[in-house]
This record gives sequence, C-alpha cells and structure tokens, in this order.
Amino acid sequence: MDKQQQAALAMWESDLVALGACCGSDWIITEGNASLARLLETARDRMIGRSLRELLAARDLERAFVVLQSRGENSPSFFQKEDSLFVLQWQWDEERKTGSGGERLFSLLQLDRSWLQASNAAALRELNALFDSIHDGIWVIDSRGITVRVNKAVEKMTGLSSRELIGRHVTAPMKEGKYSSCVTLRALRDRAPVTMFDDYANGKRFLNTSVPVFDDAGGVWRVIGYIRDMSMLEELQARLTKLERANCLYKHRLQRLEEKDFSDFAGSGPTLRHLLHDLSKVARSDAPALILGETGTGKTIAARAVHKASPHRDGPFMLINCGAIPASLLESELFGYEKGAFTGAQKTGKVGLLDAARGGTVFFDEIGDLPLDMQGKLLHVLDGQPFTRIGGVKPRHLQSRVLAATNKSLDRMVREGSFREDLYYRLHVLTITLPPLRERTEDIPDLIGEFLRIANGKNSTRKIFAPDVFPCFSQYSWPGNVRELRATVEYLVAMAENDIIAVADLPERIRAPFAPREAAVADRRGLPTLVAEFERNLVARALAETGSTWKAAQKLKISQSTVVRKAMRYRIGTTAVVHS
Repeated sequence: MDKQQQAALAMWESDLVALGACCGSDWIITEGNASLARLLETARDRMIGRSLRELLAARDLERAFVVLQSRGENSPSFFQKEDSLFVLQWQWDEERKTGSGGERLFSLLQLDRSWLQASNAAALRELNALFDSIHDGIWVIDSRGITVRVNKAVEKMTGLSSRELIGRHVTAPMKEGKYSSCVTLRALRDRAPVTMFDDYANGKRFLNTSVPVFDDAGGVWRVIGYIRDMSMLEELQARLTKLERANCLYKHRLQRLEEKDFSDFAGSGPTLRHLLHDLSKVARSDAPALILGETGTGKTIAARAVHKASPHRDGPFMLINCGAIPASLLESELFGYEKGAFTGAQKTGKVGLLDAARGGTVFFDEIGDLPLDMQGKLLHVLDGQPFTRIGGVKPRHLQSRVLAATNKSLDRMVREGSFREDLYYRLHVLTITLPPLRERTEDIPDLIGEFLRIANGKNSTRKIFAPDVFPCFSQYSWPGNVRELRATVEYLVAMAENDIIAVADLPERIRAPFAPREAAVADRRGLPTLVAEFERNLVARALAETGSTWKAAQKLKISQSTVVRKAMRYRIGTTAVVHS
C-alpha cells in the first residue's frame, strides 16, 4: 500500500469527518465510517444497504438531502438544527464501479455551538476592537427604533453610557432632554440617508449622518448613525483662521519692512506694489541698475529710494544730471582736477563727483544725454579700470553703487549710433521700468491727497476737492505723469477762488480732454477764443510736464520771458513751477 492509499485509509477511519459512499437514485449507502454512524444515530453495520435519505429523515434532516440533490458536485450545503451547524458535500467516484455505475462519496460535518463560539471569538474580539477604536461615534438602531449598539466614542462625546441607550427606543433619551433630535429614527422613517445637527445636554453639537441598511426582502434591517464632533472641527477651523490671519499680518509687516524706504511713493494699487517689490530686490543687489520711464514718473525718487534701502545707505547719494552739465565741464565735474590743472581752476583743486560718492551711490540722471566721448570714459570706469583727476597721476577706482535713468529709448539710440552699445549692456544688468500714471490710476486719489496736503501747507489754505473732480483726473492721460499731477494740484490750490475746488476750476485739458467736444463748440466760441485757449493749454501743459519756465521755453521753442508773460496773461499758476 502506497502513501496516498495509506492517507486515504486514515481519513476514512478518522473520527473527525463522517464519510460514506452511496449508489443508485435512492442514495443507498454502500460504505460508511464510525463517525457517520454516530451522526446518523445507528450502528455501522445496520446503515449499510439503507437509503441516506431515510437515515437523514430519521434525524429530521431530510431537507438537507433535498438541497444536496439539487446542488452540483462539490457544492457544500449548510443547514442548522438547534445548536448545531451541518455541512454536507458529495462527489462522484468513477473508479468505484457498481452495478449502476460509479458511486457517490459524501461527507457530513456537525459543528455544535461551543465550537462555533470558540471559532468566532477571535473574530468577534477583532470586530469589537475595531468598532470601539473609531474616532467618530457610531450609533446603531434596529427596524423598531431600538438602540442595539453604540461605540465608546458615542459615550465619550455625549456623556451618555451604553446602559442608558442600548435596549431602549431611540426617542426615550430625547424625551428626557439628553439630545434634541433623532436623526437615526428619521432615516428609518424616510428609508434614506439623513444628515442633521444634534445638540446634546452637555452643550456640544454633533453632525449625525444616519444611513439605513436593508435586508434581502427590502425592509430596513438596521440604521447606522455616524456622529462627528463639530466642536473639534470648529476649534480647528478657528485655529486655522487665526493662523491665516497671523500669517497675513506677518506677511504685511514683512512687506512694510521691505518697503520702509519707499515711503515717498504714494498709493496702494497692485501696479505700485509690484514696482516697490521690484525696487526692494534691486536695492539688495550691488549691480548697476537702469531706471526707465516717461518724464515725470519719479525716476529720481526711485533712485533715492533704492539708495536708502541698500547697504550703501550710510554713504552719500550723488546725483549727476547728464543733460544739465555743459559738455566742456562734464569731465572735470565727474573726475575732478588737481590744483593748477587748467586756467580758472580752483587753487586747491576739486574732488570729482565719482570720488565724492565713495561708499555710497552715484546716480546718472538723463544718461541718454551723455556725450559719446564721455560714454567711453564712463564705460572704462564701470569696467573697474582706474581713472585720474585732470592734471593728476594718482589712479583712483570707483567705489560706489551705480544707478542710471532716462526717459529715452536707449535701444533706439544704440541702433542710431548715438549711444554706445557696450555701455548700454553694462548698465542694463538690472532694469526697472516705472509705469506711467495712466497705468496706475488707482493711485491718483492717494497722490492728490499727498500733494494737496503739501500745497495747503505752502499756501496756508484748507482747500479740498469736490467728489466729481476725481473722475476727471482719472480719465485724463497725464502725459507729464506724477510731476504734471503735482503741478496741477498746486495750481488749483493757488488759483481756485473757493475752498472746495470744483470741476469748473480744472484746466480745460482735464475738463474736456476729447477733441470732438471742442470741435462741436468751435463755431460758438470763435477763432480768437479757440486760439487763445489752445495757446493757454500748450503753455500750461509744458509748465506742468517740465516743472520749470526755462525748460518749458525750450520745449515750446520760445524765450523764457515769453513763457512767464503768457503764464501771467492766462493766469497760469506760475507759483507752482520753478523759474530756473
């Protein structure tokens, strides 16, 4: 006998499983072990030749036989009688031939309650541990509304013990004032999930989502309520909101610290905020920076602000107006000269502006007006090469931060050959473009307020603007930008008759900026009036844009005395501009 046969024989004689063999349509038992005889409550030799169906019927297990016949081979049948669970299974054995064909081999297993309890104990412990470890509360009621189970989270959250809840109708504690509503009962009644807030006697509020569970017949078998402590979520939300506010506050304070040296810029619009952020980054660098922008946008103010915010703040800020210094004096002004260097030189010599800016910032305003020969000398210095004073031999080096500004298109000047390409790229390391006032009209009210305060202080007045004036300021294009706005405010403070400056007090260019309107009334005003008004607007605009009667005269290609005379004739506020 081989090992497989020995194993089969051992299984057959085992008391663990009841085994038998049947043949024919009546399932006549041909063989059976002692365990099968005990389950069928008969002697082993007396069950041979009898029908399995009859023996099962004698034990009130005939329905198991009916199920067995209807199931396929190797399909186990489970059925319960009293405190035992029976498992019946069969299969064909073609090798065991009989007169009617192959035999059926079957097995029958009986599991009593003690065995079932022992086998399910571990799984039950695991289920209980999982149920009680869930952070949210779980409340279960049956189809009658009776509480069948709550987890420990419910007890902790509500302050109610399981003994107060289990076995009682879910409305009973509510009538005692323990909570305000029965969400689980509503889900039972509506046969659908329900989410509501519950208020409990301990002062807490919970969010209850109750979900019905249906049986095979479609009836509600259980309702499971999932309870969440909203006070904890509200506390977390409050803490998060507090942290977000603190973060915004710190961010705002940090931004203000970064922009503390840019207080000369009035306004709070996004365009200006972005500009100040860029200026603060330029201030932290030591590389040359080029400030571009239309006339009157505040390039000099930006350069001073960069200097104040830079590591060179304790050094001097030296402004060099490349367009205001005559070309013949530019070299001596920049580099200085030794005593006796040329006829008319000071006896003690003179320190050049580049030397005077040592440890600070040197700012080349209107760099586009620098003559070509001086551009080459400046490039030599910016590249780190030494320079000497006129008439001197001692080499000197530039030891200051370099800023430059212009309202001209250096790109175009490079293409035209009027500006050195190598100097352009030397200055073009960092570039800031100041936006024109028409691109940040949201800052006009703040600018007006600041200029009005200054103008009232100068004129010892207390004038204010009427509300309908501000739309006129906002729609005007401001070709002279902030400088023109400041000059206009000073003009209005000086010239307006009343303390409230009205639209009628505004210059015509601001009150009526659209040409079609002027054309529409041309025939009524007459040519002399139109010519005078046109001339007045030209002079007023030139004064506002340049801030100087001398520069306005250059712009209009007339003499300075003519500008002054016409300003007096047309009552243009000459007190608002500089006569130099």
